[in-house]
Amino acid sequence: MAKFDGIKGQELLDVEEKDNELTLIFKDNRFLFVKTENGKLIIDSVPE
Repeated sequence: MAKFDGIKGQELLDVEEKDNELTLIFKDNRFLFVKTENGKLIIDSVPE
């Protein structure tokens, strides 16, 4: 998935857990948000 090429090989610094959501924080200040909605995984990244 080309959308996530920017985080491949990046060091994972922290993982934050909230209700139905995980936030993965990478060394180069990229964030990956993983959550569930209606039984499906929704994944967003900042910056894209």
